Amino acid sequence: MLSVINFQAFDSPMNIASLVRPPRLRKGDLIGIVAPASPQRDDERLRAGIGYFESLGYPVLCGENLWRRHGYLAGTDDERAADLNAMIRDPRVRLIIAGRGGYGVTRILDRIDYKALRRDPKIIVGFSDLTALNLAIMTKSRMVSFSGAMPGVDFWDAGNIDPFTEDIFWRGVTSIRPLGNIVQMEPDRIIGMFPGKSEGWLLGGNLTLLASTIGTPYMPKPDGAILLVEEIGEEAYRVDRLMCQLYNAGMLGKIAGLAFGAFTNAKPTRVSVDPLPMEDVLEEYVGRAGVPAIQGVLFGHIKTKVTLPLGVGVRIDGKRGAMRVLEAGVS
Repeated sequence: MLSVINFQAFDSPMNIASLVRPPRLRKGDLIGIVAPASPQRDDERLRAGIGYFESLGYPVLCGENLWRRHGYLAGTDDERAADLNAMIRDPRVRLIIAGRGGYGVTRILDRIDYKALRRDPKIIVGFSDLTALNLAIMTKSRMVSFSGAMPGVDFWDAGNIDPFTEDIFWRGVTSIRPLGNIVQMEPDRIIGMFPGKSEGWLLGGNLTLLASTIGTPYMPKPDGAILLVEEIGEEAYRVDRLMCQLYNAGMLGKIAGLAFGAFTNAKPTRVSVDPLPMEDVLEEYVGRAGVPAIQGVLFGHIKTKVTLPLGVGVRIDGKRGAMRVLEAGVS
């Protein structure tokens, strides 16, 4: 049974209230694995990730072009789009997950069968470069998708899978109960940055992909959103530029709340002048947004991570440092 989100704060120009939640994953459902961005760094890791799903009772269907390589892309645009569309159109497939992220999803956004996905909603999961797909699905298919763990990244080492990552992934895709409070233990607790409580619909992902999607037909209007961003390999001055793009595009003036995940591999270097600390840059844009804000969400390119449904209602507390997911991402 399909379920439509009915959250009062979703009254925005793109009518977030019309977002559909895909049916939850049940034991024995078919999982489709594709590579819409980059090829695997290590094919054996992805094979191990596939084995992990199969060991839990989920048969796996691999995309026809899953193992292809075309430079930094996992095959040509036609090949990568064909695999994704084949999974979308296959009624047996109930969850589609990317083996890894990387580069290239933006190149195929105009080739995806969004209408077929709307007719037969299914769970779609990925993070990093998959942010572009998450945004496009929200805009074109009016459907909730998930930003989170992937088999070639998070589920390949069977004896060393992070329990927090594993638990929140499976709860998210199999349960119709909301995830509730995102409980993070010391020293990884969520920290308040700007006081106040705010509710809205969750919009988020990789900062570079969010900035790159602004001005395209695939970017949802951010009115009333809680914006959650993460980044990897970008120094403070580059994060400054990316956040400024969101600000100059008017995005920070429309959101209801701001949240920061992990900013990894961003060690500052001195070229001709001293760098600014990343914390200073983030605080600058919290001040510009002037809405409740938090930081330290376990979201992004890290081993211990949350898998979150994008487009559902969430609440943040910028004084206490807290985040609560109010609705499930599946029905």
